[in-house]
Amino acid sequence: MSDIKASLLAKTRTAVVFIIINDKGGQGKSFHAQAIAEHAALHDAPLALAQIDAQQRMGKALGRAVLTITSDPKAGRRDPSAEIRAYTPLYGMVERAAARSVDTLIDTGANQAGRLFFWAGLVDLAEDFKIWNVRVVLMPVYTAEAEGMRKAAEAVRTGLEALPEASLVMVRNHRDGSIEDLHPASEAAEVYKTLILPLEKRAAVLRMPAIAAGAWRPFEAAGCRIIKAVELPVPRVMALSGLPRPEAKIIRGDVAAFAAEFFAELDKVVPWVVKEARNG
Repeated sequence: MSDIKASLLAKTRTAVVFIIINDKGGQGKSFHAQAIAEHAALHDAPLALAQIDAQQRMGKALGRAVLTITSDPKAGRRDPSAEIRAYTPLYGMVERAAARSVDTLIDTGANQAGRLFFWAGLVDLAEDFKIWNVRVVLMPVYTAEAEGMRKAAEAVRTGLEALPEASLVMVRNHRDGSIEDLHPASEAAEVYKTLILPLEKRAAVLRMPAIAAGAWRPFEAAGCRIIKAVELPVPRVMALSGLPRPEAKIIRGDVAAFAAEFFAELDKVVPWVVKEARNG
């Protein structure tokens, strides 16, 4: 872990590009991306944001401008160059951010990581990252179920083919339970042992804690940001959730506990925490 952290944060002037991946939906990628953006905001750290997803979740959740790349495989079959051109704004955004030593976060939607990495290989993005002095971090997010872990490992493989010098930060989403609780004879346990564990041995591993069932849903429906939810007055929580005062206080506390625990995990790998300490 210390070696991984040192490699990511060795130079305060080096920009970092975080790419959140897993081609299976429902693994918590968008919520993870939102948490990273909120963590950066708490530290007043500039962070360029991009999402490769037609649903545009991150912009809606954060209430700020997010570069959105919409990849259309059908249009790509009719005109392959159109698929390639779709990523050109992303290239420009990362280049500009790197020139200002600003970090970038790229959130990929379901079935989008492979297309991103195909484009990255086509334009030899790895070479440009070297020129721009950019460090790349692949962040696969996965729950303790077989297909999610299988797709996470596949995304890592394609990512490292296109960006072979990227570092890995594996993110275990505990929403559906922990990997340690898997039955040894289950398919999920076998996929973890054969595909994920070898990756975790060469990576930093973060624990994304679960939020108590239903606690985040009322805040999400109201378009409330994580760092704002924990500050909402109880009457406001009661109004948006329809819960009586005791239960409203509980769900606000659940979100606060999630934020505190996961932000402490992010402290291990995000560059702005170290930059802040050195600048202070």
